[in-house]
Amino acid sequence: MKTKAVRLYGEMDLRLETFDLPEIQDNEILVRVFADSLCMSTYKALVLGAKHKRVPNNVADHPIIVGHEMSGEIIQVGSRWKEKYREGTRFSLQPAINYKGSMDSPGYSYAYCGGDATYMILPPEVMITDCLLPYQGAGFFNAALAEPYSCVIGACRSLYRTDRQSHNHYMGIKEGGRMALIGGCGPMGLAAIDYAISGEFRPRQLIVTDLDSNRLKRAQSLFGATAESRGISLLFINTGELDNPEHFLMQLTENQGFSDILVMVAVPAVLEFAESLLGFNGCLNFFAGPTDKEFSARINYYDVHYSEKHIIGTTGGNVDDMKEALELMEQNLLKPEVLVTHIGGLDAVVETTKNLPNIPGGKKLIYTGISMPLTALTELDSKMDESVFYRDLAQIVSGNDGLWSLEAEEYLLKNGSPI
Repeated sequence: MKTKAVRLYGEMDLRLETFDLPEIQDNEILVRVFADSLCMSTYKALVLGAKHKRVPNNVADHPIIVGHEMSGEIIQVGSRWKEKYREGTRFSLQPAINYKGSMDSPGYSYAYCGGDATYMILPPEVMITDCLLPYQGAGFFNAALAEPYSCVIGACRSLYRTDRQSHNHYMGIKEGGRMALIGGCGPMGLAAIDYAISGEFRPRQLIVTDLDSNRLKRAQSLFGATAESRGISLLFINTGELDNPEHFLMQLTENQGFSDILVMVAVPAVLEFAESLLGFNGCLNFFAGPTDKEFSARINYYDVHYSEKHIIGTTGGNVDDMKEALELMEQNLLKPEVLVTHIGGLDAVVETTKNLPNIPGGKKLIYTGISMPLTALTELDSKMDESVFYRDLAQIVSGNDGLWSLEAEEYLLKNGSPI
């Protein structure tokens, strides 16, 4: 079977190619990919090439398929997995397989397994580690976005505090506590807001900072009513407009500081600012992953000692985090559509990935069986005169308050140009 896929050959070398997939082995599974959400982690792999920990040293001669935030449908199941998986099942994939301590991962390490493809082959370790996850909900874009949600779920589940009497560690967001998301209006920040107000443990106060007033206003419109209905005080603050943001934010906590903080940008000054806001026995998670191996920031070790501050960092989620994301989506508690600001086809992946840091907005959602330039949802109205396709798609998105939707996806899959 032939597949079309975007393959990495080295530093800043991505190519869209058509090639043959081998026949699957008894311990493999053939799947069709329908949707893949582009991730900044893929851009980091593109920048580093073989220097990336997950990318093989011989990638120049044996390229890998990129993309790891995917969903699709099982096409053919090897005999080993016939009792567990069925053809026709919709799936999502947890790429952090961690098989026998290996860093190998779909979207980074495999010749035939990555989300930016029409068809791909799942190696046995994906199934052995239970990382192939059936999805019972409707559509494909929700399931494709379960992976980024699993990352913020893993980050929130890793937050902790201690009990001085028992020395026990209590994991997760402090229920009824105060939480801050610093630099929190990017796509992963939106996912973190969504989970913080929807998950098992919820703070009573959630403060989100950013430097972009438009992003703050959009986030407020997306989550404000939901947070209020769930009894959560949700505030959005542009710290760039404040003379003394530390003093202002501390006043909002009655000078107690925050019990939980996620830092969503890799800037030393921002990390130091966030650490100054942490309350007694609070936990700060440095969520944003830097590319500089020498990246560092100052920590107030006096407070670490006497105020029992906890500083951690997490990357990615695990299978349980992914399952929780899918379950919350199936229960309609999460709103993954709010992350999507652009759509495109497989032929848009190369240039979009190369320029990902410079393209504003949230998630860039790719439909791998479609040929379509990357298009912002806000640009659809201006393209209505180009074709009936754009006119109808624009009307569907406009009718859903400018958000992507199951209806929009179904229309795109039915009427978009096949690649």
